[in-house]
Amino acid sequence: MRHWSLKLKFGVYAATLSFIALLAGAALILPTVYFRQRAELDRQLTQDAGELFRDLENFKGAPVNARSPLGAKFIPLAMQQDRYVIFKGPEGQILYETPGLQTGSFTDQSSGYANAQLGDKHLRVGIFNNPPYHLQVGADLDQLKSMQKDLLAGIALAAPLTALFVFAGGFFLGKYALRPIADITAAAEQISINRLDDRLPMPLSKDEVARLTEVLNDAFDRLKNSYEAAIRFSADASHQLKTPISIMRAGLENLRSEKSLTDSQRDEVDLLLQQTRRLTALILDLLLLAQADSGRLILDAEEVNLSRMLESSIDDLEALTFDKSISITREIPADVLVQIDERRIRLALQNLIENAAKYTPPNGEISIRS
Repeated sequence: MRHWSLKLKFGVYAATLSFIALLAGAALILPTVYFRQRAELDRQLTQDAGELFRDLENFKGAPVNARSPLGAKFIPLAMQQDRYVIFKGPEGQILYETPGLQTGSFTDQSSGYANAQLGDKHLRVGIFNNPPYHLQVGADLDQLKSMQKDLLAGIALAAPLTALFVFAGGFFLGKYALRPIADITAAAEQISINRLDDRLPMPLSKDEVARLTEVLNDAFDRLKNSYEAAIRFSADASHQLKTPISIMRAGLENLRSEKSLTDSQRDEVDLLLQQTRRLTALILDLLLLAQADSGRLILDAEEVNLSRMLESSIDDLEALTFDKSISITREIPADVLVQIDERRIRLALQNLIENAAKYTPPNGEISIRS
């Protein structure tokens, strides 16, 4: 996901979160529904038992002897159809049992409610005592389990569909939410050295994006001020250095013309003159860069014979590479006239030639074409 877009990540995260939330909800809902349904079933078993005991007390013709078998006519119809009944007397003798049951007892528990197994059926059993009678009433739990399976199947079907829906919604909401960021990005791409005064558009809403825009604009202001300060320093330093270097160079040239100098002293002065020329070139380079960066570079274009300029530069290159056995090939048309700033083009050619001489290995080849 490292290279995914933010809106795609937003959709995936939202879908994943909704899927997990749905599973967590299912883990909570399924047992809650099951236990509530079972509690309702326990209440119904209690009502069934109460109805049976009331019938035995109130109906005429009810057995007087608590040890006498109980006919099916005293068992409520609903209990005969949907319940499993075991009705016992004082000594535990079976007075009534659902036809075909033949189990004697669902559980050894004396009262309350319990789960029991009847063949392949799962029962919820209520155990009731109304002396001298003992009643066990069982209801089928498979219906509850079947409902649980249906509910689980529904959740399993809804989970991926919900996640897909939430992903689509999250993707488009993320796209809408990130639209201000896209506008900021587009505006920031337009800011360059030539457009340092441009700033990011401030959103109308005062939210986190507006705060980010404000911080970035402040950062651009600081960068602009730092850049302009560096340009001013470079230009000022270049101008300030030109005068003392020019004085040093003039003084060394006058000193070199002295006839009283020995050869070693003259060589030392020549070395110093060479270093001052390098300093002068460096200062001119700094001044050129400062003027170019600040947009104040003025080119003095004039018609120049580029072929002669290249031939002159090649002479310097041959002198620089003489001791490295470097072969120089050239393809230069005669008398190519161009409109250029000769001083600055010569400076660029000089840099190219010095780099070619410096980085070409011995016995190498330098090719010059125009």
